[in-house]
Amino acid sequence: MPSNALPPARRIRRRREFQRVFDAGRRAHGRYLTIIAAPSPGPDSRLGIVASKKLGGAVVRNRAKRLIRELFRTHVSPERASDLVVIPKTAALQVQVAEVVSDYRTTLKRLNLSR
Repeated sequence: MPSNALPPARRIRRRREFQRVFDAGRRAHGRYLTIIAAPSPGPDSRLGIVASKKLGGAVVRNRAKRLIRELFRTHVSPERASDLVVIPKTAALQVQVAEVVSDYRTTLKRLNLSR
């Protein structure tokens, strides 16, 4: 059975990679997510998630990260190879997943990364 995990090549993991996106990226705010996007140095889009303690305890933060990884993996990924850093807001965990998916799509459209 194939794994549903996001492969390491599609993740932003190092501090300097996050810092590059924060410094060079464009930011768009949605109702449930903030997305920062910068051109990717490689051929694929990559995802980084910043879930601070302000969001909640470890269980809440991990649930938010799982939700965002699933959005990135299954729904809409950017048309151009981009590095995305997604910052979830507290309200994202209090609504239906369909609403968060819709917000993710519209925020990517605002960044001109999706149609």
